[in-house]
Amino acid sequence: MHDLRHTFAVNNLRRWFAQGRDVGALLPVLQTYMGHSSVADTDYYLRLTAESYPDITARVQQAIGDVVPPVTAGPRHGH
Repeated sequence: MHDLRHTFAVNNLRRWFAQGRDVGALLPVLQTYMGHSSVADTDYYLRLTAESYPDITARVQQAIGDVVPPVTAGPRHGH
């Protein structure tokens, strides 16, 4: 049963990305459909999908950038 749920979630995410849909807005829909108590539970599938498909990772990176920006300068002493 878990494999069917996993396949359903990942296939929906892949299709939404391919269609150019707003996956962030659709995650709560998938969350409700799958019976998860939080988006974080459903977000697991988003991370797994992004790791498996580099084009999805690139699109997410382009849309939202780095959550934590890279450090470009050394540490600032005395601050």
